[in-house]
Amino acid sequence: MPKNSNDVYGAKSRSNVLLFDPEDLTIVKDPKHPLYDERIHLPVDEALVKNIMFQGILETIIFAKDGETGDIMVVDGRQRVRACKEANKRLKAQGCEPVLVPGMPRRGDAAALAGVMVSANEIRQDDTPLGRAKKMQRLLDFGKSEHDLGILFGCSKPTVKSTLALLECSAAVKTAIENGKIGITHAYQLAKMDVPKQKETLDKMLKAAEGETGRNKRGKKMREVVQTGPVMRTRAEVSAMLALKVDGVSLHPVAKATLEWVLGISDNERTFQNETSQPHVMAG
Repeated sequence: MPKNSNDVYGAKSRSNVLLFDPEDLTIVKDPKHPLYDERIHLPVDEALVKNIMFQGILETIIFAKDGETGDIMVVDGRQRVRACKEANKRLKAQGCEPVLVPGMPRRGDAAALAGVMVSANEIRQDDTPLGRAKKMQRLLDFGKSEHDLGILFGCSKPTVKSTLALLECSAAVKTAIENGKIGITHAYQLAKMDVPKQKETLDKMLKAAEGETGRNKRGKKMREVVQTGPVMRTRAEVSAMLALKVDGVSLHPVAKATLEWVLGISDNERTFQNETSQPHVMAG
């Protein structure tokens, strides 16, 4: 006689996990509704879509049934449902079975459900950069490829390589990362150096940032120390260049079109092509 699941796993009790076609789930879009979350207007997360196609939905959503309409409303898990819809479109096009969404029911009035929604999204602890790197390395040791890691962690292959490089950093750099004294971008750059150079550069970075208030100012000071290649300008700096005038003369049209394209404030590809196809007399 088959054993009870509670006996097999030593659980105290069990509850029902229900499986849904994501198309049958309702995501609230009315801003006045207690379960509305403005993040539903964000683009669907491509990394999450690929992850769902790879291994399905791992974390159950929370849902509630609307007593008036009978709709099954998503309380927590909107992005998983949205990504699952897109994943299923691609899976069906490939002739593969669609993914079902696992869900747990929750009962309560609107205020209680809204509280569940907030808690599920806000009370969580994000992984540290080094924590992610260690997990990646463990998966590599178990035979996963860097391509697999990109899907599992929702990032690009270069990011996987950069994250793994953090494990090669000196103890001082690792401590600075974990304590939030340096940003992940700075840590990636330090990881490219040998250990003595890492410590020397780290000391210079922290000294350069002393007395600076505000994350952006501290980051800029550190970037000036660790920068080894062309200087990466901030959006504010590029915007300032766009408005620049010399002796009352604006930027050359090609330069203006290029900076606008970089900022993404307008589609200047055609303008850029037109300008570069015409001869211009440059000021001496």
